[in-house]
Amino acid sequence: MASIKLSTILTAIQGEAKIEVLHPEDTGLPMTVCLLVRDNSQYGPRIEVSRERGPQLALSEMVSVTISDNPKIVGGGWLPGQDLKLVRAWVLLNGDALLRYWSHELSQADMMAALRPFGKPRGSR
Repeated sequence: MASIKLSTILTAIQGEAKIEVLHPEDTGLPMTVCLLVRDNSQYGPRIEVSRERGPQLALSEMVSVTISDNPKIVGGGWLPGQDLKLVRAWVLLNGDALLRYWSHELSQADMMAALRPFGKPRGSR
């Protein structure tokens, strides 16, 4: 299975691709999530999830998770069982906004407005 390489994430962070870093207060998840948008690579819709809990972004500890009706890890290792359940639930809750952002149909501002933090009703951030 293919995963987004660390060099791809570093390139994105350096401004050559569009990336959105979402911290726990943005998502309701206990860890940081990175959203990349579709580019010319072979990879389908996915997010990068830090295995470390908290607001830090540990690039060496990122796991690729698909944005789909059945979110699953496709690269980068593993997440503890409970964290994977939370990430899967968050992807399912926000799948439409995540896919639309990935495919350039939503701006960053519109995507952030559409996201529903896990465990919180819509509109309460």
